[in-house]
Amino acid sequence: MKTYYSTTTFLTLSINRHLYEGKHYVYVAEGFYPYGKRNPKSSNPLLIYMDLYQPWKNRDKHDKFVLQHRLAVRKGILAKEKDGMVPGLIAQDLRRVADRIRLEFFYPVVYRIKFDVSAAGGRGGVTVAGSGRKGSSEFLIHNLEESDYELLFNDNYTHHFDKLREPPGYFASKVDAVDALLAWSS
Repeated sequence: MKTYYSTTTFLTLSINRHLYEGKHYVYVAEGFYPYGKRNPKSSNPLLIYMDLYQPWKNRDKHDKFVLQHRLAVRKGILAKEKDGMVPGLIAQDLRRVADRIRLEFFYPVVYRIKFDVSAAGGRGGVTVAGSGRKGSSEFLIHNLEESDYELLFNDNYTHHFDKLREPPGYFASKVDAVDALLAWSS
């Protein structure tokens, strides 16, 4: 079986878990380092990990990749607001989180997908995406379930993450979940 990976941030993981009902919207590639698969940097989990890890480690809040990720989080919030997953006031608070949350939340984490994405046949809304349309091994999973992945490199045990490490359903409401994120968004 082929193994697929995706790199994201603890921030995105937390939002997916606690505000998007445990559904994860992820781009994946075959292999953590898809060497020889024609994947550009933008669809290479190892290189994305490195692009997130270095500014996190150096505490560089002005890093272009981090700023771009903040914009991507805002774009996701807008999409979830449009489809009714997130009410307007919560979306407004989430945009504030995306803009202001501390750099610690950009710690990179890696999903290892537990099924062969290329043979998924619609499971989780899998589609060939991005550079995959031009021959690389990139796919998009629209609704990756918590049970369909293993989380790797999730070893940053800062106290900021305590409640947010919990599984979906931990918070009594989306308001409580967004409040936990707002607490770290100065």
